[in-house]
Amino acid sequence: MAKARKCAVPKPHLEDAAVQALTKAYGLLVEQPLSVAGLDEVTRSDVVISAVSDGGQERVLSRYGDLVWEMWPFVTTPNAHESNKRLNWSRIPEPFREASKAIVFRYWRVGTEGSTPPGVASLKHFVGHLAIFFRYLETVGVASLADVRPIHITNYVHAQKNSDNVRGALANKFGALERLYAFRDQHPEVLGFHPWPNSSAGEMAGRVGQARKDGEKDSKTPLIPAAVAQALFIHAENILKNADGILDERDSGRRSEWRDVEVTAIRNACFYLLGVLTGMRSSELSGIEVGAGRTEIKNDYTFHWIKSFEHKTKKGDVEFLMPSMGHDILRVLERWSEPHRMRLAERLREWEANRGERAHKHLQQIAVARANLSKLFLGRSRCGIVPVSGTGWGDVLRKFAEDAGVDWALAPHQMRRLYAYTFARHRLGGLLFLKEQFKHSSINMTQLYAANPRQDAALYDEILEETRQHKIQTITGWLEGEELLAGGAGKKIMALRAQDFPNRNAMIEETSDRITIRSTSHAWCLAQDAGCGGSGIYEKGRCGSCHHGVIDGHFKPFWQETYRHQRELLEEARKFGPGDVKRARRDLEEAARVLKDLGVELPGEEPSDSEANA
Repeated sequence: MAKARKCAVPKPHLEDAAVQALTKAYGLLVEQPLSVAGLDEVTRSDVVISAVSDGGQERVLSRYGDLVWEMWPFVTTPNAHESNKRLNWSRIPEPFREASKAIVFRYWRVGTEGSTPPGVASLKHFVGHLAIFFRYLETVGVASLADVRPIHITNYVHAQKNSDNVRGALANKFGALERLYAFRDQHPEVLGFHPWPNSSAGEMAGRVGQARKDGEKDSKTPLIPAAVAQALFIHAENILKNADGILDERDSGRRSEWRDVEVTAIRNACFYLLGVLTGMRSSELSGIEVGAGRTEIKNDYTFHWIKSFEHKTKKGDVEFLMPSMGHDILRVLERWSEPHRMRLAERLREWEANRGERAHKHLQQIAVARANLSKLFLGRSRCGIVPVSGTGWGDVLRKFAEDAGVDWALAPHQMRRLYAYTFARHRLGGLLFLKEQFKHSSINMTQLYAANPRQDAALYDEILEETRQHKIQTITGWLEGEELLAGGAGKKIMALRAQDFPNRNAMIEETSDRITIRSTSHAWCLAQDAGCGGSGIYEKGRCGSCHHGVIDGHFKPFWQETYRHQRELLEEARKFGPGDVKRARRDLEEAARVLKDLGVELPGEEPSDSEANA
């Protein structure tokens, strides 16, 4: 890849008072009540919802009585869309609005029993679910929560089940009704009875028993197929290789900064590559800033790290392992974003120069600009230069896949799923790049996490779940399928198929949790102790007869190639003597025995001993 000039980090050169970020007016906010129940209308309407400190001056953004609550000071996720930073009460029909406000306010301030208070995104979903319910009540002539009867709840549930909702969405909608009841002490007009006594929102939505398991399976992020992943990676890598030349043309004025699709494709390729090489979520990728990469050497191993901020579990600053390629991706990305960061700094200087009474919109512009001065994954919107939103990346990645020539609805979280799946497959044997990536031949996650405690623990949870599911699928195929198996353990497993277990699925899951499965790249090893000590990795013939070995169709191509190769070696072995002929003959017979056990028709009879020694 061509070398490029070092990317300069923009220095806003703002006055000291100006570069201090706008912060929430904590002193004012902490004085606000935890509930508006019992307050008169004037006092209730005057309760402060959001406020910031602007140069030492407290500025109120929203009050309880406003039709729109500005919530952006409470949103820290860099890729949140502007529409997700406010609560618009016009969505709620007017007869139900005051009760809704009182309940949502209390929910926001204290949360439900046993849980932390919700974030802005959860509040917005809650308001949306309430709006759907209240609009339904309007259609059936109910004008107050106090007038709701059980028949209305029953009919609402029936109507929602007959819509196109999936069970997960239904459970969330019905959960909003449970909160209406839970916070019934917040307003005189409330839901006075539990919507479904002795039941739950999940049960009403059908998320119970096998249906719940099926729903969880259906809602899981789809895995990018191997061929699609390969095409996407090659496409992104080619863009990265040509990036410096394209950016040279942009910087010389021969290409547009925003409108040239090849220039924008550089940012998109970097997003995809970092996603599949680190397992970062979309919000964490959007939080990457200038200078995020670093390298360290521990115990003679070289580790490469990339820093971001984890929002979902509120861990804060985290670092992700990345291959050395990540540094080149960051270098290109810093260069790509440089003119946009410089322009953002210029606009911030202009906004800061206006020392007069600032409108709420200008306060938000200043706060957002300050937060994004060093961000790399920038885009343009009506709000100016900001990180690409989560929904925006969905559109970008679908176009990225189309340009790569694949028919796949690519979405941001699929990159994390692919990373976890790839990690799990490598832990069970397979390709070897992960050893280079993570610097541990055993790929022990305890060791990996100990290498840097600031890593995202949730990512390892996803990897462990992928590992568990892969083991379950493998064992299920052995026990429930009709596929032929080779190896000592393989024959025992085929014998088990004839037995009738009262709960085969539970038995499989229990077995997968207890059994250790390793791959030698040509067989599965079920040894729960030292076994052969790893000799089978180098002497593959041992795995075919080992009582710990299982060889399924996954390894069929390897043994077919081994058989072909050993037939060729027999011819060569005659030149070196009987010992070499005997060894080649032994390996050929072992490969033939494995293939016959797997039901593979051999391309021809093995040469006889006399032919081999002729």
